[in-house]
Amino acid sequence: MPIKLRYGFKTEAESHARELRKEMQIQEDQPICPWALAEHLAIRTCAISKYRQLEPKAIDYLIEIAAAGFSAVTLFFGRHGTRRIIVYNDGNARTRQTADIAHELTHAILGHSASKMFQDDAISEEEAKWMGPCLLIPMPAAMRIVRQSVPESVAAREFGVSPQLMRMRLNASGARIIHSRRKLRYG
Repeated sequence: MPIKLRYGFKTEAESHARELRKEMQIQEDQPICPWALAEHLAIRTCAISKYRQLEPKAIDYLIEIAAAGFSAVTLFFGRHGTRRIIVYNDGNARTRQTADIAHELTHAILGHSASKMFQDDAISEEEAKWMGPCLLIPMPAAMRIVRQSVPESVAAREFGVSPQLMRMRLNASGARIIHSRRKLRYG
């Protein structure tokens, strides 16, 4: 059974996407680089291949054989365990890395703690599944793409995401429905 997001969460996610773009001086309908966003939030990112010298066989397995099984993880460190580093699988396609880092950044933006994240907290995961793509393609971007009739594949390349993620956001955001209603109303 799907987890229901709390009332107002989707609006909150859109607000975060707009506010972070504003802080980074990016137009609200333009792409945001998750690596730059991580830097802005003072969260380190590291490709898993950088750890190859520690345990070569295990890292090779994660990168090459189990690419679908390991995408990214947030590790906590520092004196009180409040600092974060996102370790991501650089063996995955760049579009997948983009989505994975946005997902992990969502956990940080929403203040999900280490204990919550590692207890298989379904609500926190559902929030990150919704907000990660929203950070990458917020409503103003989805509306621009639909209004300008940009093909999904072109928009996906512009935003550095997979065509599937782009399609999901154009549908889930309601941009297509809103645009078609506006066209009917105003011609």
